[in-house]
Amino acid sequence: MARGGKRGGRVRDKWRDKQWLVVNSPASYGNDGNRALNYIPISNVENSKGKVIENTLYDIRKRDMSQHQIKVFVAIEGVHEGITTSILKCQEYGKEFLRSLIRRGSSMVTFVHDYTTSDGFTFRINIVAFSQKRLNSSKKHAIRIMSHQLLNDKIPKLTVNQFVEQIDPKEGDLNLELLSHGKKIALLRHIGIKKAKLLSYPEDKLSEPNQLSLLESKEKIEESEKDEDKELIEEKQQ
Repeated sequence: MARGGKRGGRVRDKWRDKQWLVVNSPASYGNDGNRALNYIPISNVENSKGKVIENTLYDIRKRDMSQHQIKVFVAIEGVHEGITTSILKCQEYGKEFLRSLIRRGSSMVTFVHDYTTSDGFTFRINIVAFSQKRLNSSKKHAIRIMSHQLLNDKIPKLTVNQFVEQIDPKEGDLNLELLSHGKKIALLRHIGIKKAKLLSYPEDKLSEPNQLSLLESKEKIEESEKDEDKELIEEKQQ
């Protein structure tokens, strides 16, 4: 008799044991918040809190194709009847977008500091600037001082919703003001908030779970997927 374990036994299908959850976008995105964003499988719902999911800014805003260049990481905060609330964990430039900004013969200036919004959300902000030509150390120092003074003056006056709105790469006021003030110091090609990472937040400020039913959320996701499939088929036929 051949050695070894028993053969021919049933193999447990772990995939069938998983529960599917609808992940809503963070409420901090205002009108674009609390909408179905992801549809994910979870083995244990109780352990789902804190799970981080990667998206792009376009997945949430759906305004401009350039928003694909910005990565957004959301963390599950709570689960209610198959619907999850989430918080913004991190928003940052994609690696490809960051590489496209690098030019030979220019300087890159970085600055990192922690700031807290008026409603108690603390973010670690990473600023990056690229110049038209090489900068000396005094110019780089002046850009860092300007960035800190501007952010230290603006962010404590903003709520987390206003802050998230203003760090938008194209429409955000913070990035536009950084560029406006930075050009007075040196010839800059780009300056902006490369990364905003959430460090701490008051749990009592989180929104309640969206009461949108699981079925309705599934239907919305399926409709969007069908529309994308139709667009791909039309493109291939042309």
